Amino acid sequence: MKTTLFSLALGLTLALGACSGSSPSGGKTLADCPEVLTVEDTPSGPVSVLHIDRVKDTIDVPLSKLLDDFRMVRLDNREEALTKGYPLMAFDNYFIIGGGMNEPCHLFDKNGRYLCNIGGVGQGPGEYTFVYDAQIDEANQCIYLMPWMTQNLLAYNMQGKYQHPIPLPTYVPKGVFTVDPGKQTVTVGMLPFSDIEGASVVWQQDFKGNVLHRVDAAPYSVIPDFSNEIANTDNVPGVFDFTIQYWEAKDDTLFHYLPEEQHFAPMLTLQQPNDKHMHSYLELPDHYLMDIILQMQYQQTDHSTVGFPSRRACVLMDKHTGKGAFVRFFNDLIENSAVVDAFYYFKKGHFAYAIDPGDLLVQVEELLSSSKTDDKTRSRLEELKSTIDPDDNTYLFVGKIKSNAQL
Repeated sequence: MKTTLFSLALGLTLALGACSGSSPSGGKTLADCPEVLTVEDTPSGPVSVLHIDRVKDTIDVPLSKLLDDFRMVRLDNREEALTKGYPLMAFDNYFIIGGGMNEPCHLFDKNGRYLCNIGGVGQGPGEYTFVYDAQIDEANQCIYLMPWMTQNLLAYNMQGKYQHPIPLPTYVPKGVFTVDPGKQTVTVGMLPFSDIEGASVVWQQDFKGNVLHRVDAAPYSVIPDFSNEIANTDNVPGVFDFTIQYWEAKDDTLFHYLPEEQHFAPMLTLQQPNDKHMHSYLELPDHYLMDIILQMQYQQTDHSTVGFPSRRACVLMDKHTGKGAFVRFFNDLIENSAVVDAFYYFKKGHFAYAIDPGDLLVQVEELLSSSKTDDKTRSRLEELKSTIDPDDNTYLFVGKIKSNAQL
């Protein structure tokens, strides 16, 4: 129930977040901002520490600065292809969309053409009720899905047909993973319920389920409910980043799992001078991002008290210089329209978010009605508006995350 309420709250409050302000940053870049990271030595190695009280500035970042081949994709309009566009994962030549409750995963090519469903909803072989993570091995034409509450990673061919399970050593309530086809290994991180005997928080195994290296779950275990989340954003080649995202304000860490070195290395944490805030980490090739909830509102229902984030912010940090600022991301394909929830769309080395064409049409019309829109921009917007059909399937905005992005 908590997970459902959190998802609802997140959806309601993204439009209220601190990242959604419309005032310009005056052309300020990250290089103009103060250092907000310090590096501290620990028994497990050096750790970057974000001092939130040192974050003073706000910068505006057009998404094209972070992305290569940033573009809009219109999904196939055939009836079998219709989707709300969530959950969405982008890969080099494909999209996996769906896999939520009572919905199968849909496979599309990079141009938005519907290819097939991957498996199906249910409890039989190759079936699932909710997918938490996915990967496409394009070289070997294989798709992997990690359902909620599973003891198997599921493998399919590119026609969506179930091939075989990869057994996991324990029950996995929520799991993230990376398959290395060359080494025939799977690296897995899971939400470590305290009641799972012999649980690991992260481990590496072979395709037969034999564990090659593991990190015991005991120091990281959580009560066995689904209110917390985990993440492996997989945005840095060769790095298995891992965080537990707690549905409470507490200290936590972004880790790198290095199975070959048998090491679970802390990389980034947050120092909070006064009240603690709920927050989540995300790693990019040259930067860290943090989503932080600065203020909560509470509402009493008939059965419980429900918390709603009412003010949140995004923090951008340069890994190399330690400089940081609050950040607002803008979609410069539609004349710098704010993307207030951009933090959640950087995954698998790509940025991808979905929008209903009717909602996009509203955004374009609002920009056209603004007195600040110049004639050249107005002409581009009118051209875009003429191509939008509110009855179309979902539109996607997608790009591949750059290395050495200058922000």
